[in-house]
Amino acid sequence: MKKFFSLIFYAISLLFYLLFLFPNFSYAESEEFTPFSSSSFYSLTRFFLDLKKDNSFEDLAEFKQRFFLETNYKPSEKFSILFSGKLDLNYFYGGFSRFQNFFDVHEAYFSFSGEIFSLSGGRKIVSWGICDGSPLDVVNRPDFRDGIFAEQKFLKTPGILLDLSLLFGSSSLQVVYEPFFTPPQFVDIKGDWAIMNWRSLYIAFEGDKSSDQLKPLLDGQFQPVVKKYPSLFSDLLKSFGLGFYFSSRMELLQLVFAAYTGFGFPLPFFDPVFSQEFARTPGTLEQKLDISAAEILEPASRGESFLKLEPKRYYMLGGGWSYDISGFLLKNDLAFFVSPLPDLNLNIKNFPLLSLAFDIEKEIIPNLISIAGTRTTINLSRDKIVFLERGIILPSISLRYEIYFGQSSLSLLQAFILDIPIESPKIRGNFFVFTSLFKPYDFLEISVGLFLLSGKRTSPFGFFKDNSSVLFSLKLYI
Repeated sequence: MKKFFSLIFYAISLLFYLLFLFPNFSYAESEEFTPFSSSSFYSLTRFFLDLKKDNSFEDLAEFKQRFFLETNYKPSEKFSILFSGKLDLNYFYGGFSRFQNFFDVHEAYFSFSGEIFSLSGGRKIVSWGICDGSPLDVVNRPDFRDGIFAEQKFLKTPGILLDLSLLFGSSSLQVVYEPFFTPPQFVDIKGDWAIMNWRSLYIAFEGDKSSDQLKPLLDGQFQPVVKKYPSLFSDLLKSFGLGFYFSSRMELLQLVFAAYTGFGFPLPFFDPVFSQEFARTPGTLEQKLDISAAEILEPASRGESFLKLEPKRYYMLGGGWSYDISGFLLKNDLAFFVSPLPDLNLNIKNFPLLSLAFDIEKEIIPNLISIAGTRTTINLSRDKIVFLERGIILPSISLRYEIYFGQSSLSLLQAFILDIPIESPKIRGNFFVFTSLFKPYDFLEISVGLFLLSGKRTSPFGFFKDNSSVLFSLKLYI
């Protein structure tokens, strides 16, 4: 059903585009205005090399070729249509050499602007909050197909939205309506950066690719995880998203307020028999979660599934501010959530959460910027969340340096996720990133990077530590 409505929208957008090509249907706000269109295109070639290939199922290298095109057509002073799309060609070499390709319509929406308002509708990305990675930025779901190494532009899945903004001098009020849930994009199970990667399959089948259970999985005949997303027209009445975002700037101070209700990341719902057995199983949480992939895939090979992904509604209310004082730019976002999450027995419950982002940005010398930041979430419930048993959930601290020279730059980021026991903090996970960007010409961008991840298995960085890698990329603009 979502694809059906998407096709309808694209057809309507194309119709508008064609109508405005003809003088009889176009209109001009003034005699001087001339309809025009602008386009941008780039080609990204990226190469990843795995630094920790510890079994025969992991890929040694990944080659990505991406083409991205964006076109903006403006038939009048007040009306415009934007369309963008990307084509990815991926080749994986190593454990199971294979080729992937997929095309996405990235954004496709119309905009109408007046003196005190603007209205847009279509497939669009909306960004909220003052800090990068703000807890207020909840309208669009994450896109995990590039793992944690995605370009900033492609970290979100565009949703089909109606977006109304009202302007009041230096203030604005934005109202967003999402008619139905837009699921995030998942890479298939065959990739190193997939939700379930080759490591669990290797443990389960001891590297035996000819296994009767593993072969149907590799051939795509079944998946151990079932995605249960709203798809019928009747679901539109219950799967909508709605929110507002207010922003005001007063000299060196900026204030924002936000509220939203919608559907977040699809949550895992386990078969009741599995949940009951899990609750009765003795041992710590990590010991109980040490389940072999064979236990997961065996029922899946019979057409069953012990796990389904289903979106659940959450509620968010929050705000933020930024202030420039004595050369220090202070930025803070704070959000209160009522969000469904799995408890220690993998049952889904509504948890009240308080999420915080705080950054201090300072230009030390010309073209050298230092950014210190912290991110944390506090569980306000007495119940405990799976993996996150303490009241303060995975607080992180980070330090980033950015050096600019001409059109080129160097960036160094060090981030830690901490445990907070009573006696002293302990590091749970560690993420180190070095990237260098060189632009010898306006049309050419060269990047070299290093990603190192480590930590406990139950931390985000520790979970992906086998994906530590180096990369080299070329981006060509036209």
